[in-house]
Amino acid sequence: MRIRRCAAAAAGTLLLASLAGVEAGAARAEEGAPERPGRAPTIATYPVPTADAGLDSLVVGPDGQLWFTERKGWKLGRITAAGAITEFPVPPMGGGSGPSDIVRGADGYLWFLTDSRFRLGRATTGGTVERVAEAPLATIFSDLAAGRGRGVWLTQADGGQVHRLLDADTNPAQGWSLATSYLSPTPMAVAPDGALWYGDGAGYLKRLDEAGNQTNHPISWGNSNIDSTSLAFGSDGALWATGFAPGTPLSTAEGGSVGRFDGTSLRAWPLPELATHVDPVPGSMTAGPDGALWWAEDGAIGRITTTGVISRVRIAPHDPDDIAFGPDGRLWFLDTGANRVGAITVDANLFPARQVARKVKLRAVSGRRVKGRVVTAEPGCRAGKVVAYAKPRKGKARKIGAGRAKANGKFSVKLRKRPGGKVFVKVKASAPAADVRCLPAKSRAR
Repeated sequence: MRIRRCAAAAAGTLLLASLAGVEAGAARAEEGAPERPGRAPTIATYPVPTADAGLDSLVVGPDGQLWFTERKGWKLGRITAAGAITEFPVPPMGGGSGPSDIVRGADGYLWFLTDSRFRLGRATTGGTVERVAEAPLATIFSDLAAGRGRGVWLTQADGGQVHRLLDADTNPAQGWSLATSYLSPTPMAVAPDGALWYGDGAGYLKRLDEAGNQTNHPISWGNSNIDSTSLAFGSDGALWATGFAPGTPLSTAEGGSVGRFDGTSLRAWPLPELATHVDPVPGSMTAGPDGALWWAEDGAIGRITTTGVISRVRIAPHDPDDIAFGPDGRLWFLDTGANRVGAITVDANLFPARQVARKVKLRAVSGRRVKGRVVTAEPGCRAGKVVAYAKPRKGKARKIGAGRAKANGKFSVKLRKRPGGKVFVKVKASAPAADVRCLPAKSRAR
């Protein structure tokens, strides 16, 4: 679930997703630094009671509350919208580390990997924890995704195998050996039709249906070093992804892009640095309630609409590792280094609207009609209200007609009467989308 920026050998990627209690709720209201001038976003963070808990993965549970895993603390955590945290112990059955990836199952359980990813567990929202399955001998599970109607999907960290667990009470994990290998870990996303999609390094996205039939889809990020690192289905039905060049034991991850796969090809948008010498390394892509796709970066949050409009904001010193939208509408995140759970208020202060300049060109002024065009690189800003004014040799300009520019920017405004002197036109400011403000513009008089 979280961004794995440094990884061993063939990794460096991120998994996608779709109890005795201890209470804590000391919130700290803070401000981050937006990419563009304006008020800073509102961020609240809540300390996790267990010191150095090793926060790993975040999800909205079947009860509507946010749940997270504590890899070093061997606990599951639950946090309310008010910031009250309850921790639930996960008894270890072996050495290594505790719970990591966590997903919400369609069966009402919370499913998670634990015991250094060697075992799969599940928990109720009431606090009952149990082990369900173990990875094949001499291997570990890599990533976890909830199935459409029941069960879960898992990938194996080595051996190129995908597993599906349909019924934890009666059936063991069902493993499908694939004809082709994949890099590890592999990001996964379950489509509305129940099929599993997963990434295979820089070269492929792969679809595995519920009957075990696989289809391979070659892709290109435009850079052979970039691996797909998280996947999510958008409101447009397309498969969206993040990608970056994974690290090695001797190097850190680099670069970053987001992409859209339409079933045929991948369109990629490279992400420039928001801070000097800080690579984006995006991951944890998730579909937002606004229909856009959101992701976490190194010290930042990003968003892209299904039409390809990107907004990003630095929230450093916070460093989001995994994100999820809470029932309160805020964007919640885990900050592993600070041992805190954070929440970002999603409003106009998070991503100030882009200011789009326009020009108005008059084509003709004849009789009682004026024609022209609104010119801008932003298609959504070509349409708008247009007002014509008369500019006499002496005195103030006065309004003599109004109309609208079409989607292509063209307009033809009927004038109340043909005045003496010259005519000019103004296009009014508009906001075709929440993240775009089309600036007013004025033509030359003629």
